[in-house]
Amino acid sequence: MSELSILFVVGALAFVCGLAITRTHRAFRGPLSRIVHEWEHGLLYCDGRFAGDLPPGRYRTLGWGDRLVVTLPNVPTFEGLHGVEVTSGDRLSFRLSATLVFEVVEPRVAHENRYRDSLQRAGTDALIRLAAARTLETLLSERPTLDAALLAFLDGPVAGCRITGATVSAVTLPPEVRRLYAEVERARLEGQASLERARAEQAALRSLANSARMLKGNPELMNLRLLQALSTSGGKGGATLVLGREAFAASAPGGGAAYPDED
Repeated sequence: MSELSILFVVGALAFVCGLAITRTHRAFRGPLSRIVHEWEHGLLYCDGRFAGDLPPGRYRTLGWGDRLVVTLPNVPTFEGLHGVEVTSGDRLSFRLSATLVFEVVEPRVAHENRYRDSLQRAGTDALIRLAAARTLETLLSERPTLDAALLAFLDGPVAGCRITGATVSAVTLPPEVRRLYAEVERARLEGQASLERARAEQAALRSLANSARMLKGNPELMNLRLLQALSTSGGKGGATLVLGREAFAASAPGGGAAYPDED
């Protein structure tokens, strides 16, 4: 075999070996490069040890030793807490959901302490303490103030993160508790309706009593009221009025008139 053939075979083997190494690195170590964006914190780890912070840019991870580029957000980020089982001060069980707003202030501490899991644990503990300090009725009636109360339980840093906002997004009651509260609210509304009906009846009776007192002292008012009723009857049918001691019949418009015989 000539030297040219040997060189060709060696070159082909080197190319195949290089391609295999590249594919193996991508399969087991991820991409050959990593980008740190402006809205991210960048951390560099070499052979499992922290090597320093990285500014925004592209970084290669292929080289001697194991190089790992970690990115974390450096803008306000949301973390949701869904369906946390809690117990109120009056020993009623229900679920609370909340949303936390946080910022990563110490990237290395946040990454090495699994900041997402730490935020979940801290938020769950805060929701449990929030519910235990109140009865269920108080918690439902103080709904607008719960956000500030929840944030007060999260005033310290959590795994290199600072929590800047907290919102109680949902209060989920068990079916039997919801049914009891619905019955209480229905009874309250029915009581209010009964009270309003009683007030209306009292107002009507008071008005009738006032009218009776006015008519008792002024008999002419009755005659005027009857004339008013007659004039507003619209000419439908006949009506007979008796005024004073002299009785005479006066029909409504269209009904004719009749006078009693004089002695």
